[in-house]
Amino acid sequence: MPPPPSHPSTPSKKNIGLFFFIDAFGWEVYQRNRFFLADRVKEARKLETILGYSSACDPSIISGLLPSEHRMWSAFYYSPQTCPYRWLRFLRFLPDALFNRGRVRYWMSQWIKRLHGFTGYFMIYSVPFRLLPYFDYSEKRSIWHEGLLLGKTIFNRLDEQNRPYYVHSSGTSDLQRFTELRAKLDDGAIDFAYISLGRLDALMHRVGNSGPEVSDLLRWYDEQIRATIASAERQYEQVSWYVFTDHGMHNTIGSHDLIADVERLGLDYGRDYVAFYDATMGRFWTLTDRARTALTGLLANHPQGRLVPDDELKRLGVYFEDRMYGDLIFLMNSGIPIVPSFMGSKRIPGLHGFHPQDADSYASMLSNRHLPDSLKRINQIYSLMEAETQDTATSGNKGNT
Repeated sequence: MPPPPSHPSTPSKKNIGLFFFIDAFGWEVYQRNRFFLADRVKEARKLETILGYSSACDPSIISGLLPSEHRMWSAFYYSPQTCPYRWLRFLRFLPDALFNRGRVRYWMSQWIKRLHGFTGYFMIYSVPFRLLPYFDYSEKRSIWHEGLLLGKTIFNRLDEQNRPYYVHSSGTSDLQRFTELRAKLDDGAIDFAYISLGRLDALMHRVGNSGPEVSDLLRWYDEQIRATIASAERQYEQVSWYVFTDHGMHNTIGSHDLIADVERLGLDYGRDYVAFYDATMGRFWTLTDRARTALTGLLANHPQGRLVPDDELKRLGVYFEDRMYGDLIFLMNSGIPIVPSFMGSKRIPGLHGFHPQDADSYASMLSNRHLPDSLKRINQIYSLMEAETQDTATSGNKGNT
């Protein structure tokens, strides 16, 4: 007698929500690749992103809060008193030719992360060793598995409800994540899934936001997502799926050395001011009136960008009363990065982090379900996840898998 089939022929659970996060799959990228899940998409929506980078967007999506509420915006913030890796100042005497190499900085980041017990994403990028002790780091704990310091994530809520779910683990490839998720779905072991996919973001940083490489990768994602949905449909009566992102991707069209502009003011870094140069923003803490006057004069009339006023920061959800992330926020013009910056020494073809209302900044959401009219910004994706977890049947073991 042949053995019984490994999976039941009829669905064993009522329904499931699948959330596929494709990093940097912005609205404009989707418009150029409309073949993507074309016969399966019931509705597609353009969403406003959040000013900043993944360090701001990811916590907002999984908590429903804005950075001003969950307190995670850029990776680094001025706080020399709480900086855990102040000992790095001793490395300022070592040769830059060795320690400014990307691979060396990557392995040093991993070493620092293990030394201090950080569980979140941690990278020192190109921040000079002599300046790192001025800055603490916002994502020292895993937002996916431990949650936020302020606010609960969708995964915290699922844990509280004793609900089984899948969320990706860091350090694994996109293919491995798909394979792991399909195994859970084939077993009917989960009520909810969130999978973050990073290859597209990395590719477009290298080649820009269009071209055959981008379309080829999206065809691969199309195949993998279809196979994953099929796995779910074999085990669940109803499958709701959502493909979405946190931001789009701009092609860079030039660059500007903002650091050199500031240094020409003759101010003393660490005494008059402290600055952090993200790829698209300069953030400044003014320690003297002299510095505030000089920096405001330079940045208020700069041809390559503009100071973002407080009322606009409030509207964008990135205003901090205590100036945790800077007294002055200078945003570069679309497509013009700061080079060199504390994120890298060379211009790259693709970049995000410009104004949220620039065309290439918009995020996207695709689904086999009708999307609510209220869905306009990426932090509101949380409400969809919350609704899906309320609809799914409860069973199985506690926690993430």
